[in-house]
Amino acid sequence: MGRASRHTRRRPDQKPAGRMPGTEKLELDLLKVPTVEQGLADAAVRDGGFAELGKAAFGEGPDRPLFEEHLAFFSFISRATSLHRGIVSAVRDANPHVAFTLLRAYLELVVLVYYLDRNPDYIEALKRPMKELPPHTRKRFSELFEFAGREIAGVVATYEVLNEMAHFGSTALWHPFVIDDEVERRIAFSSAPGWRKPDDARTALAMLQDSDEAMAETLRRYSAHHVMPKVQRHLERRRIMNALVGAGGEIVNDELGEFTLPPDLVEEGIANGLVVYCEDHQAPELAEGITPDRVEQWLAARRQGSG
Repeated sequence: MGRASRHTRRRPDQKPAGRMPGTEKLELDLLKVPTVEQGLADAAVRDGGFAELGKAAFGEGPDRPLFEEHLAFFSFISRATSLHRGIVSAVRDANPHVAFTLLRAYLELVVLVYYLDRNPDYIEALKRPMKELPPHTRKRFSELFEFAGREIAGVVATYEVLNEMAHFGSTALWHPFVIDDEVERRIAFSSAPGWRKPDDARTALAMLQDSDEAMAETLRRYSAHHVMPKVQRHLERRRIMNALVGAGGEIVNDELGEFTLPPDLVEEGIANGLVVYCEDHQAPELAEGITPDRVEQWLAARRQGSG
């Protein structure tokens, strides 16, 4: 492997250096992978973290709603886990062509999810094959890397290094050859995969750690911005509906949040600004922005007043 580089997130107040954002040359820290064995053990721990991210996306409690936003999120996790495990397997097999090629694909996933987090409507461009889309609907990866480089320092430079292996550039071309004797001008060649330099396996594992950390942070952001708000709204509505049922109401359509209330409760709710009467549906509805705490406090005060 050629000169390895790394990527890291910069603070918002840091200005990118280099020709364009993400092209910074950052040295890969091999100290975090003291041995291949330790690197593989650490990778196994991070593997389990992806499953935890998936579980957390349902929120707490027994009610586990599933929204459309979950589907893309779980697909990201599945691909990240698959690439992570493929890279680990390639390191175990001493197969650099597979390891570094999959690292390149992994980094592409990182910048894609990073872009989707800030441009969620772009998911529509991924739902159908490219041939069915209008021209230029999909972004080129060069555009995605430049976009991500605004925050992820060195990500473009790392991608360029990996491209030389994945696209059979100079790194891949000379990889099977090792100078055996400079004086005798003799080289060694192997048709089987193997590491060209003693530290190449540690390099792959260090790059995997950087990619895992970037992926996990990007997934957490995506979930916080696009998945959990839907889950939170569902759970809040569930609390409200349960409170109304406990006060004598009845759920008409659980999926749509439609309910009926006793007439006196409707009147009190309207008077307190918690309920409005929808003329279109000819039914009471919760006023916009009402929280579970307000509904529960209102009903608790009502019970105390009648007690």
